[in-house]
Amino acid sequence: MEPSLSDHRHILFNLRGVAPVLYIRNPRETNWCSFRGNMCEKLGRGPEMNMRDEADLGPAICWMQQALISAFGDNCPLLSIRKGKKSLRRNRELELLRKEVRRLK
Repeated sequence: MEPSLSDHRHILFNLRGVAPVLYIRNPRETNWCSFRGNMCEKLGRGPEMNMRDEADLGPAICWMQQALISAFGDNCPLLSIRKGKKSLRRNRELELLRKEVRRLK
């Protein structure tokens, strides 16, 4: 600690912890050509389903949903976003507040 030449005492903080990280997928970053290829492959080797009955429709929907989720997950990368680092962008509301503060001074 360096001397401050102040008559106040120093306060030392040691912060430990990890900033929370949120993972998202951005559909704009998806490799759609590879997605289509994966879907064609999954549909080609999928189970034969008779969709004339309502009883067979439920498993077919579940299988198709899992195929879509899997193909999307394989072709759209996970991106990490750190929470707690919000930047203040100037917008109309912020500008109005700044003008009001300056007026009150």
